Amino acid sequence: MKIRSAGLVMISAAALCLGGVVSTASATSSRVTAATPGELTAICEDLFGDVYAAPSAEPLAVCQWDMAIIDADASTRAIGTGEGVRVGVIDSGIDATHADIAPNLDLAASCSFIRPGTPTALPAEFATSCTNKAALRDFYGHGTHVASEIAAPINGIGIAGVAPEATLVALKACTAEGYCFVDAVAAALRYAGDQRLDVVNMSLFADPYLYYCQNEAEQRAMLEQLKSAARYAQQRGVLLVASAGNQADDLQHPTIDDISPDYPPDSAVTRQVRNNCRVAPAELPGVVTVSATGPVGYPGYDMNIADYSSVGMGVVDVTAPGGDYFSATGTVQDAVLGALPNTPSLLWDAFDPLEPALPGITVVDQGQRYGFLNGTSMSAPHATGVAALIIEQHPGWSPGAVAAALERTATPLACPANWQPIDEADDRQRCYGSPNRNSFFGAGLVNAYNAATS
Repeated sequence: MKIRSAGLVMISAAALCLGGVVSTASATSSRVTAATPGELTAICEDLFGDVYAAPSAEPLAVCQWDMAIIDADASTRAIGTGEGVRVGVIDSGIDATHADIAPNLDLAASCSFIRPGTPTALPAEFATSCTNKAALRDFYGHGTHVASEIAAPINGIGIAGVAPEATLVALKACTAEGYCFVDAVAAALRYAGDQRLDVVNMSLFADPYLYYCQNEAEQRAMLEQLKSAARYAQQRGVLLVASAGNQADDLQHPTIDDISPDYPPDSAVTRQVRNNCRVAPAELPGVVTVSATGPVGYPGYDMNIADYSSVGMGVVDVTAPGGDYFSATGTVQDAVLGALPNTPSLLWDAFDPLEPALPGITVVDQGQRYGFLNGTSMSAPHATGVAALIIEQHPGWSPGAVAAALERTATPLACPANWQPIDEADDRQRCYGSPNRNSFFGAGLVNAYNAATS
């Protein structure tokens, strides 16, 4: 799939990271300097200081409203940090030198599954074996951001992740342009099973189709390939967590897919889809699927399902902060702050230059790069990090038992009062279900403290 940008619609990858509204279409040619850490923290203190307590003493923690609302804070870290838990990140690679990644990265176990000739990949990403560690480089930027949300360490630099002592294993299946093709995703899942990782995050949909329809032979075969690989990993004790998607679809009642196939270029056709069509990996059996919220609890912010987030009763298991640009405070800080590669990457370049109306979307702290993204790509790693806290406390539990605990310890969120879809094309015409389980939020907002004490 393409790792569609979680917060930038301008990037057309399947990477579920950009579900928001930022666009550089009106950007000027002048170069806008990223906010300094002091400038950014002053902005965040003004926006969030009276609403959320800073979740750690890390330099940029005051901007981490996302960690505050799921109680990923000092009280939780006194109980659990994810130590000893191995977390796979199937994504666009990782910046192995980033100070908020490197201390927790198992480079030896990390592997690229981008094979020579993979469309949209750079030659530097090609790998024929796991010994090629240079191929792990994150040219897109998405994988580094996702990994930092899960396990950025507490080290006096930047931010802290949900499980700051978990071990990260980079499983590169997405290219420099954000495409995550079925073969690579399936290979990464099987490798995760071979490695017997504890939990794997998939902030993506598998390209080239958004919906795989079982009445189409080619799509049915691709879906079965993914199902088989996921089942293999699950049978070897791996909990799989996936993003719900940024299409604002109701996955239980799909209607139109107008972006598939997304490769080769210009091959997409508009087609009607029904319940014989599935988004993968979000709708694979046994996968924990995560929708996205903005800053829940912010005064005056009532619509706490993110504008872009896909939903669906029986599909969405839990929700987590994914951010929603300009939704609560009217600023980009309504998105999620995470690490970006220190080397050139598509996401960093997309933000630079930016128009002066968007200050503080990127920042450099002690030589390390960070940026605000939003999308279900950002919500899934929060759930993955919380799952790591459960696994730390219960290392012998099966993936099913961990998934049940993730739901049981979540904070229920009722359907938003007076919900109004964005427009007539919004598939989310209504939120349905009960206050304890519904189509928007599943069992509710993941909670790190409840998970660590479960």
